Amino acid sequence: MKISSKTFTKNRWAQVLIGIGIVVAGIFNATQGISQEVNTATLDATQAKYRISKYIYGHFTEHLGHCIYGGIWVGENSTIPNKNGIRTDVVEALKRIKAPVIRWPGGCFADEYHWKDGIGPRNQRPTMINTNWGGVTEDNSFGTHEFLDFCQQVGAEPYISGNLGSGTVQEMSQWVEYLNSDNVSPMTELRKQNGRDKSWGVKFWGLGNESWGCGGNMRPEYYADVAMQYATFLRNYGKNTLNKIAVGPSDDNYYWTEVIMKQMSTSIWGLSLHSYTWGNNETATNFDESKWFGMLQRTMRMEEYVTKHAAVMDKYDPSKSVALVVDEWGAWYNVEPGTNPAFLYQQNTLRDALIAGINLNIFNNHCDRVKMAAVAQLVNVLQSLILTDNEKMVLTPTYHVFDLYKVHHDALMVPIDLKTNSYTFGNSSIPALNMSASIDANGTLNITICNTDAKQMQPLLCNLKGFKATSISGKIITADALNAHNTFDNPNVVKITDFKQASLKNGNIEAKIPAHSVVLLQVEGTFEGRKAVTPPQKLQQGLQYKIYEGQWNKLPDFNSLTPVRSGVIKEIVLPENMPATNVGVVYEGYLKVDQDGIYEFSIISDDGSRIEIDGESVAINDGLHGMIERTGSTFLKKGYHTIRVEFFQAGGGWGLNVLMAAPGGEKRPISSSSLNCP
Repeated sequence: MKISSKTFTKNRWAQVLIGIGIVVAGIFNATQGISQEVNTATLDATQAKYRISKYIYGHFTEHLGHCIYGGIWVGENSTIPNKNGIRTDVVEALKRIKAPVIRWPGGCFADEYHWKDGIGPRNQRPTMINTNWGGVTEDNSFGTHEFLDFCQQVGAEPYISGNLGSGTVQEMSQWVEYLNSDNVSPMTELRKQNGRDKSWGVKFWGLGNESWGCGGNMRPEYYADVAMQYATFLRNYGKNTLNKIAVGPSDDNYYWTEVIMKQMSTSIWGLSLHSYTWGNNETATNFDESKWFGMLQRTMRMEEYVTKHAAVMDKYDPSKSVALVVDEWGAWYNVEPGTNPAFLYQQNTLRDALIAGINLNIFNNHCDRVKMAAVAQLVNVLQSLILTDNEKMVLTPTYHVFDLYKVHHDALMVPIDLKTNSYTFGNSSIPALNMSASIDANGTLNITICNTDAKQMQPLLCNLKGFKATSISGKIITADALNAHNTFDNPNVVKITDFKQASLKNGNIEAKIPAHSVVLLQVEGTFEGRKAVTPPQKLQQGLQYKIYEGQWNKLPDFNSLTPVRSGVIKEIVLPENMPATNVGVVYEGYLKVDQDGIYEFSIISDDGSRIEIDGESVAINDGLHGMIERTGSTFLKKGYHTIRVEFFQAGGGWGLNVLMAAPGGEKRPISSSSLNCP
């Protein structure tokens, strides 16, 4: 999203006219009685090509305070309703927002956690001291099996942070084997003894946590060496492929990103980023407008961090294969009075709803690089979605933002050129509006908008390109007081309600965005999408392939090279009698799709590969690496589309698989019938 601020100087005649209730042409009448220049946003659906990964809406759990114990785990004998010891009310709340991924066991706790202490009969598990968070005794009753059961009940994928700080390579390697292997081995037999026959197939693995701090106080150069050693011994078992996530920087430590990307590059799936919005010694609920403004101003620095870290990553990974994983973010205040300072328990207000909405909009707009995130934390800690007190549970304003924004999961991001008024307090200003937009699998245009201004409504005009709107509806999160929050006794002070201050005019959107609010606009209509092409009258069956020979460490410009062999093939498989090293192959032809919608493409290869639809890259998996997967999505109209797949093999192991998921379907190899083969 491009953002620019604009100032508005009211001339004396305009002031007089507004004062007597006459609407000045071109200006919406502000409900607060103060005129506002119209904010304008151009939404260009013709440029929608990057998918907003559902994993951006992830969560973080740590053995800290009452996040795990009391927040998630109560034990099978608890009077609190549970399934296998896990709170059913929390599970149902997370299912409602379609929580996609959950990170565990930390945090700083992760680099002192030894996973074998948390398996087997619970009454036989050893205890430990949680030296990071309060010095309390950890009885390890919530361990690997319990966490994975929790994820399965929610329907979320697990993301495990391995112990690189105080553990060993063997320990983490055996954890992967215990979870992901179906072979016969001591680790798989141990798993079966503990009640699990089949592997779980956990694909997201963190190579430590905050290794620049509580995870070992390492230099980036040293960490990169250690992480590469660990990564070497974390194996893929069967079809269970690992997505390895390296420890990345905190805030604006661009040097750390430079070093890790230079040394590790595309050997990793993701690079983490941690950035909190600090409350500067204030509590979550006791603040005035100056502190409202200050927190929103500080949280908007996420735009700068993401942009600049992505620019560093682009130097070493121009194809954007490596994900930026913002797996710790959120507001951090002083704890609630009377609670344990080490348990980081804080309330959650309307201000935190704005913080959540702003950050999620930023991640959405940078979805070409940001492909996973995790708000800190899920329950009872920091900017949590849920608060519990024995049998009681309350949903926070942040929870309602995640509920509102779930429409963006795996949708196509629509670029926005936003010209916004400024929200000024004292001598400082921030953009009054913050937005993101996407088109979902049903073709609905979803627009999420945050009005940061504590007092003023912001009129908004959205110009739509490539989308013909027919109807509009809306939802809103707001309250009368800036510090409004939900309590166990009054749980619905801040909630989602209907929003009716938006309408369509001449195919565009006019809306009045109330002060201090988060708004969702849902627009039905026709999305032009990627139009089908007209194939040749005599359409060749299958794909034309061309084989090239050369030495490369990344995909070359095949169009400038001369093939050594060519032919026709019915499926995207490696042609027979290809050389085993220093070879490349390009497939070209037509792909037929049977319905309009978002199609996801996956390309799995060793070494580099790319898939293009209608001349534009959809998924890139470049570089020298083992079998890893990259995905991308695009909206296709029913009919024919050109398809091109590129692949090169340098040496060692090799392989290529290309998969496609039709709207509402599962990923499968592209069928020969889709490639015009009988």
